[in-house]
Amino acid sequence: MARRLLVILISAIVILTTVAPAFAAPAPKVSLEEAVAAAKTAFTIPPAFTEFSSSFSSYGGRPRWELRWNAPSGSATPGSMNVAVDATTKDILEMHTWQEDREPRAPLPKHSRAEAEKVAREFAKKLQPRFAETRPAPEPDTSPYWGGWVGQYTFVFERVVNGVPFAQNGIRVEVNANTLQVVDYAFNWDYEQEFPAPDKAIAVAKAQAAFLGKAAPRLVYFRPSGDGEQERPVLLVYDAPYAGRYGVDALSGEVISLEPYYYPMGKGDLGGGEPQRAASYVKEVPLTPAEQAEVKELAGFLSQEEALAKAQAAVQVPAGFKFESASLNKNWEYPSQRQWTFSWTLAPKDPDTENGHLSVSVDARTGELVSFSRYIFDPAQQKKEPVVKYSEEQAKKLAAAFIAGLQPERFAACQEEPKEPPVPLPVAKKLPEPRSYSFQWARSVNGIPFPQQGFVVTVDAASGEITSYRMTWADLSFPAPEGLIGQAEANEALLAQSPLTLEYVTVPVPDLRPGADKAPVRLVYRQRGAGDARRFDAKTGAALDWNGNPLRKEKPAAFSDIAGHPAEGDIELLAERQIVTGTPDGKFHPDESSTQAAYLVMLLRATGFQPREQGADGTWYEPYEREARRRGLLKEGETFTAAGTLTREQAAVWTVRALNQDRVASLRGIWQVPAKDAAAIRYPGHVALYLGQDLDPDRQELFRPAASLTRAQAAQGIVRFLRLPRS
Repeated sequence: MARRLLVILISAIVILTTVAPAFAAPAPKVSLEEAVAAAKTAFTIPPAFTEFSSSFSSYGGRPRWELRWNAPSGSATPGSMNVAVDATTKDILEMHTWQEDREPRAPLPKHSRAEAEKVAREFAKKLQPRFAETRPAPEPDTSPYWGGWVGQYTFVFERVVNGVPFAQNGIRVEVNANTLQVVDYAFNWDYEQEFPAPDKAIAVAKAQAAFLGKAAPRLVYFRPSGDGEQERPVLLVYDAPYAGRYGVDALSGEVISLEPYYYPMGKGDLGGGEPQRAASYVKEVPLTPAEQAEVKELAGFLSQEEALAKAQAAVQVPAGFKFESASLNKNWEYPSQRQWTFSWTLAPKDPDTENGHLSVSVDARTGELVSFSRYIFDPAQQKKEPVVKYSEEQAKKLAAAFIAGLQPERFAACQEEPKEPPVPLPVAKKLPEPRSYSFQWARSVNGIPFPQQGFVVTVDAASGEITSYRMTWADLSFPAPEGLIGQAEANEALLAQSPLTLEYVTVPVPDLRPGADKAPVRLVYRQRGAGDARRFDAKTGAALDWNGNPLRKEKPAAFSDIAGHPAEGDIELLAERQIVTGTPDGKFHPDESSTQAAYLVMLLRATGFQPREQGADGTWYEPYEREARRRGLLKEGETFTAAGTLTREQAAVWTVRALNQDRVASLRGIWQVPAKDAAAIRYPGHVALYLGQDLDPDRQELFRPAASLTRAQAAQGIVRFLRLPRS
């Protein structure tokens, strides 16, 4: 053992002497032995983790020991624990541990978030005295239950300086939801930063005015993603997708960028996949109506040869490029459109020299150029500073002329999308010269931009060549701009959804050397946690999610009539996950009989089903009924009466089917139901499995198949369903 320890120490010394010169790191004040002692004082190392190794590193002048305990290879209980110890202060910087658990898991953990939070707080307070200088970070809004299982709870405690949060410093603790063991820990604290005093901060109203001057929502048309090939109506919305990029310096009132660079999100490539070869298989095989419709539609398309000729006429294929593939596909954005996509590749003899690719897509009916993208990569040129021969304005004229030559009428119906003007970055050097420019023109309808349609073009800054082009256009119906809220109301909606808050932040600076220079801390007003809430209905001001649906920010229901009820805890647990939402009067009515619709909705929500659309007035359960029939919870010939009373046998059958056990439960002649009234049970297999898995919230000697379940009993049954372990 002594010999092994000596080897470890010698290895650590070698690592130290090797790493130190490269990082110019100071000699550690904390020895390896002291670091190990600190880790073992803070954490219990599982006995199975018998292998140990260490390493030393320094980044940004902060030396640290990395300690690793592992179970031996082939161990019956694989796992590991990694601990990082500050080699100057002896602080525990990080810890992560895992141990394989092959036991089936239940969707609902054994312990609540409140129980885990108590453990996390006590642990952080004991391990790190600076916990007293933190506060719990704002948690995201409660979201409905989406299925799956909860493995651990995460808690973040952010640093507070001068009463102002500094979220980039703090403590993170993750607690196992079934064992309450701390499985992950991180401590990040900067001891050298200077924090400007907040007493001279501008008023929030002044900050809001400056912020809206840059990030105010604008009126646009918005097309939500369809459900399959079913088109959804175009909406009029106020949109502020990039508001989160900006902040306001609380001392100067200047709008600043919170990101050093901004890369616009691409729209994805078109086409791909193998060429379709259906035509050679349709002569002798009878086709379904859907297949016949597809064949008829394809008959009106250009042949591959015709489409290829159109593509080559529109885009010149560079010398040395070899034809690679052709494919006929649906446009993923507009499934009613079909496109031929062709690709060519420059394949050099030496892979270290230049290589390239060209992709061209044309409309399968008209042969119109839909998109193309060409690149030639030369490693030698990439290492050189770009030679810019065309200004941005000159490049824009080239792009506009290219589009006008292809689509004069459509281009005339577009307006240029405003580029985000550069926001001054503190102490930043001049940004590198661009190798290319990108421009977007949005379709304009009723004088309102529709950014999801139009043209995007990229121009090479050195050659002036068009290197990529994309047209997005389809015939849609657009609502008239009538009855809309004004700009002031839209601004209010944005700030009400996510107010500006005063924070300390380090603003990234492009010319800082990673690990060497520190970005200064600034006092900033910024939006925090807005998430999807930067799009608003232009008629009502209501917040919309990423796909144009009303944003659900429902808080867990609180019921006034469940205090002291035996099912109180179960009802609250389901309310926390928005599996139950109660009734408009704020009550749960626990002792009333459950309706069939209410139980079906609870059961499907407990599987993680959340419908994208809402049911019509009076049929709030409709999406759930449709999903239940699709999954086979409701079958042909079985009665479902939404407002009808739920029977105990119905609850048993639907619950077992929701567990995907219907096939086994439907086997005949093998079941014995442990109830004195078994002869009265129509679905013996389902009831036997329901009872055998302890899912019945009111088990007695008689099963009582036709008796009703109260709403409280239904909630208790759903909790049992969620606590059932499954593979």
